[in-house]
Formats: sequence, C-alpha cells, structure tokens
Amino acid sequence: MRILLLTLVVLLSTSEAFAFTASWYSIKSLKKEGTYKYSKGVMANGKMFRDNALTCATRMYPLGSVLIVENLRNSKSVRVLVTDRIGKRFSRARIDLSVLAFSKIADVNIGLITVSIRKD
Repeated sequence: MRILLLTLVVLLSTSEAFAFTASWYSIKSLKKEGTYKYSKGVMANGKMFRDNALTCATRMYPLGSVLIVENLRNSKSVRVLVTDRIGKRFSRARIDLSVLAFSKIADVNIGLITVSIRKD
C-alpha cells in the first residue's frame, strides 16, 4: 500500500498538468468591471482582445504559449493561446479564458470551473 501511495505521489508531482480555477472574460465584462477604460481592449501582447478568439490571460505561462485547458468535471478541453495577463491577485490560482474558449468546455453561466492546464 505504501509503495502504491508513494508511486501515486511521485506521478502527480511530476505531471505537467495542475488543477486551477478558470473563469472567462469578454469585452462586456471588461467594460462592466471598469478595466476596459484603461486598456481600451488592448491585451498584454499589444493586440486587440476579441471575444471570439481562443485566447487566455494568465501569469503562469509566457505570452505566446499554447495551452490545453481541460474541464475536470466533464473532460472537455480547449486549446488556447496566452495573449494577456490576469490580475496579480490571481497570478498563481486562476486562468481567464476568452468567452468563446470557456464556452467550449463549460456553460458560461457557471462562471468558475476547475481545470487542468498543460503546455501543448
């Protein structure tokens, strides 16, 4: 039993995928929270944010990284490009998906989901 447990701990600790919280954002939500007036919709990569792009905001991976984000509840996944930065208070715990990316793996009415993230 101890060997099985130790093996499981080692496998989990060396995996590239970790559990995080995912949320979504859109032009409308940026305007509602007030951050749009500062950014004018320009992301950290210098391009305009688009609701219909498969992109995300995170501080855990470099801009330009391609990630696979999997909803741990239903096993649906989406491939996204890191184009933006999330607020510092969420830097180690959350990834913000574009509304389109989020809708590929969960109902946007849910708001927050638990996901695994791995580099593609």
